[in-house]
Parts: sequence; structure tokens; C-alpha cells
Amino acid sequence: MSSDRGQSAAAGYDLSPGIGETTLARVDGLRVAARRVGGAAEAADPPDRCWFGEVRETPLGARAVFGDVAGDPLCAPDLATEVLAAFGAVAAELPSPAEVSHRIALALREDHSRGHRPLVRLLLVERAGGPAGDGSLTLVNRGYPNPLLIVGRRVLGLEPIYATPPIGALTPGTFRPPELTVAAGRGERVLLYTDELAEAAGADGTHYPFAERAPSHVGGDFADALDRLAVDVEAHFAPAFPGDAALFLVEPGPLGT
Repeated sequence: MSSDRGQSAAAGYDLSPGIGETTLARVDGLRVAARRVGGAAEAADPPDRCWFGEVRETPLGARAVFGDVAGDPLCAPDLATEVLAAFGAVAAELPSPAEVSHRIALALREDHSRGHRPLVRLLLVERAGGPAGDGSLTLVNRGYPNPLLIVGRRVLGLEPIYATPPIGALTPGTFRPPELTVAAGRGERVLLYTDELAEAAGADGTHYPFAERAPSHVGGDFADALDRLAVDVEAHFAPAFPGDAALFLVEPGPLGT
């Protein structure tokens, strides 16, 4: 099932899906989708992981954040709210996604010092406005597997110059993560799958081969792309995926529409 939870562009579009749900949003220059995959998490009381996501149209271009908070399940929802509040406060002001990531980390430093030590994984995506944004996306990845750039049947792993741990693995705000800028035109899509999906094995003992099979499912209509992929992923892990995971999809679009 797909739903659009978008509010006004100024307030940001929520991309925090429930289990088995896809959320969609479009802003100038960017289309985004998020989907939760899992079965075991439905019984968790309270859940041990809190997913979040938001996309904003800013004077600097379109900026999106996807991620999750793990740690104390009683604190995770509040910390996810803190992350989104920090993102919203600076998304329209700071010059780069790396600076946005750094500011989010600083916002969590007090929780870290009080001993909560949450782990926050996130992916920041920017489609810069104006001529600077033509044909490129800039990514900052904190703790997730390398996203995939899907161009027709071709797949390219988007590996930064060095891997960056989740926020909270070290004292938050102690360093700035690397940025990765990639050429990506209309119809070319960036797929992120979380490490729960990367590490899990199906009934036959194999991992789901995203690089081989994702291109067959995430092409075509963007609104249904993650639904199609999720059906294939869930079939690989039948009768049910034994955990809580997420898929995120990004496609650059024309500017000024």
C-alpha cells in the first residue's frame, strides 16, 4: 500500500513509513520514496528501532534525510524527533550536506553525554538548485551500506572515500563525514537498503542480490517502484523477513517545475 503523507513544502514532507507501507513525496528537482520491510518488529513493545525521513525544498535546493535511531526503545522516538528538528532548523541555511550532518550530530551530543548513547544511522541527499544542481546528487552516508545508482540495467555502488560510522558510535560532532557527488539524470535512481537486508539470509542461505535484481523492479513508474521491489525481497525471505528494515529510493527531476 502506498500513501503520501506530505504536508506543505515549507514544513517538509514526512517520509517515515509504517511496516509494509510506502511513503512518497516530490519537491522541485527531486522525487523520494521510503518503505518499511519486516514482520518481527510488529510484535515489539515498544519497538527497538525508530525510523524517520523528511524532504524539504530549500533556497539551496532539495534536501532529504532518511534514517533510524537504535538504542533505548523508550528514548528512540524522541531522539528521532530531535534529528528531524535539527534537520529542519538548518536544511535551508547550511552550505553542504556534510555541514547539515555535523549539526544534527551536535544536536545529539547532550543525549550522548547523559549516557543514552543512541546510534543514529542516516543518509542525507541533496539536489542543488540552479546550474550547480544540474545532473548531480550529493550524498552523506552515516552507517548504512553503500547506496546503488541504477541507470537502466547498469548498477554502480556509491562508495565514499571512507566509511563513516553512525552518529553516536563516537562522540557526536567530533568530525565531519565525507560527501559523495554523483552524476544522476532524470530516470536514474539511487536505492538505499539498510544493513538488516544486506546481512540477512533467506531460506536457501543466500543474501538478496540487490545489484542483480533491483534494476528489474525499480524502473518504470516511480510511485510503485519500491512496492515491486519489496514483493521480490519478501519472497526471497519467505515466509517473512525476520526483522525490521527499510528501502529508500531517490530520483532527480527537472528544476523549476
